[in-house]
Order: sequence, then structure tokens, then C-alpha cells
Amino acid sequence: MKKFISILFVFFSYSSSFSQTTIDLKIVPFEIANQNFYIDNVIDNRQELHLGVIENKSNKKVTLRFENGTATTIKNFMDAALPKSGDRVPITLRVNHLKIEEAQTSIDKRTARVYIELHFYAENGEELYKVVHYEDQVFPVSNLSEIYETHEQRIRAALEYCLWSFINAQKVNTTHNLIKDDVLDNANSTKKASTFEAYVPLGKWVNMLTFQRVTDKYNEGWNVEYTGFSDNDKDLIIPFVIGFGQSKSKSDIVRERGYSSVDSYVLGFGFNGFIKITPGVYVDLGLNVPLGLEVLRDLEDNKSTNFLIGLSANQGVKIIPWKDFGIVIGAGIFQRWQTSKVINRNFGFALELGINF
Repeated sequence: MKKFISILFVFFSYSSSFSQTTIDLKIVPFEIANQNFYIDNVIDNRQELHLGVIENKSNKKVTLRFENGTATTIKNFMDAALPKSGDRVPITLRVNHLKIEEAQTSIDKRTARVYIELHFYAENGEELYKVVHYEDQVFPVSNLSEIYETHEQRIRAALEYCLWSFINAQKVNTTHNLIKDDVLDNANSTKKASTFEAYVPLGKWVNMLTFQRVTDKYNEGWNVEYTGFSDNDKDLIIPFVIGFGQSKSKSDIVRERGYSSVDSYVLGFGFNGFIKITPGVYVDLGLNVPLGLEVLRDLEDNKSTNFLIGLSANQGVKIIPWKDFGIVIGAGIFQRWQTSKVINRNFGFALELGINF
């Protein structure tokens, strides 16, 4: 039994090694002249001790960590920039957040991010400064290899930013730099210069492919639409939308105007906006310029065509119950003005069903 348990332990340890990878933070010294403090201690105060879960070069999910732990790695980095000496003031650094993220943020772009929150403390425990920073870099959506290989560079850039932010805040908010006798006096004035804001995660990219059944007083038809957007906490989300639709006349009004049938084929371009009500529920507002072709047959069955251009507005609701993969349900109304030879102005209803992925 013990042998079996040992085999299981080795198996799971071996398997987990494929789900984790380490980041080796390079110690690249950068010049900081005339500073009279050093980082004496680094405390990792995060609840999650890993750096994030991302896709590697093989499109597999991996958990990122520092090889020697976060506190030790950052301490070594700071020692290279600000060596310890007897005439310098010791500062304690607390890491509240350090996270690596990446996500598709547009139809053809992917954003890689390092989010960091650091707090600086005096030797007596007084908080001197706190800073939050986002180190973002945008790549082509397919360039996972370069994204993966450059996470370490963004961490170094974020740490340098925070250190310079602390240094510059002292210059602006105090009449002199920190010295051992004045740490308490300077703490209150330096604290006012903190840069701090709530954490905003990268939005998850959502793809939707939907089919709409469209009907109005004079026509009935369908529309196929692709929608892509970055789902975030902003009040207004601007998606990328492209659609193609077809409609057919169903009213006697076409005969009154000298035609036996009218078919329209339209490609839609324009502006759409999603207002997020709750997670998975969005108000859909749009203003589009439909371009297409109207195919007409007169009462003697002669065929003619007419170029269509117009303006269309829509208002509706989209429901996406499951973010990662599932169904999309929607309903809305629309108003349309176009250069039709039969119906120039119209309004109607649309029911929508599709998938998100």
C-alpha cells in the first residue's frame, strides 16, 4: 500500500511540473544617483503566491512563479539598484499585488500586463508611500511566443517604475531627502503623494456567432452576424460587428408599386455599443449603414436591380449565460431608412439565437 501511495505521489508531482513554470528575473542594474535609502526587507503580502495563470508558447495553461520566491527575488533586484550602506535609511517594501495577465483585447491584438501594488514603510513601521502600476504591452493576437518570453521584462519595468515613483514623490513633497532623523517628519508629507487606484482586470475577449430572424410590416428575412468584444467593467463596450442579411417582401404593397417580388441582400457596417447591466446581460445599441442590392421583379417577371444604402438604428438586449462557451439569446427592435424602390422607411423586430466562444 505504501508503495502504491509513493507511486501516486511521484505521478502527481511529475504531472504538476508541466502546469507550472518559473520566471528568472534578470538583475540588470540601473543607475540611481544620490539616494540615501535602501530596501532592507521585502514582505510578500499577497493571498495568491503565484504570478498568474497564462498560456505558454504551446497554447497550454501554466502557473507562473519566481524560482526563489517573490520576496527574495524582488529583494535581490532592489539590492542591485540601491546597495546597503551604513549612511542610508532602511526601507521595508510590502508587495500587496503582483500579477501577470494576458488577454485578447481587440479583433487582432492581445495585451500582456503586469499589475503591481507596492507599499513603502519606514524603519518604525510608518507607511511612507504606496503605488499601483499597470505595465501593458500590445502584440498581434497570434504572437503567443513573444508574449510569453517577455513577461520578465515587464516585471522589471514595473518594479523600476514603482521605485522611481517613490523617489520622485520625495522630491516633490519634501524639502529634503530622507535622513535617519527625519523619517517620521517626512512620512506624513510623502504619504500624500501616493498613486493608488482600484484594480481593473483585462477584459475577456468574447466571440459571438448569431442568427437573427427579422420581421416587419412589409418584409421577413434573416441575418447572420459575427460580434467580438472585450468584456470589461466599463460603462460602454464597443464591439466589432459584421453581418450579412437577406429579406423578402411579404406585403401586397409591392404589387401596388408595380412589382411581383422584392429581395434585398445587405451587408451591415457601423457603430454598436453594449451597456453592461449585470454579468452576462447587455443592452445593445447600434447605428449602422447598410449597403446592399435590391433585386426586383415587375408584374411581367422582368428582373432589375437597385443599389441600397441607408441608415439603420437598433435597440435590444443580449443575454450570455456562460462566458466561456454557450448560447446567446437576444431580442430587439430596429428602424431603417434606405434607398429602396418600394419601402424607404420601416421598423420591425428581431429575435436572435447563437453561440459564444
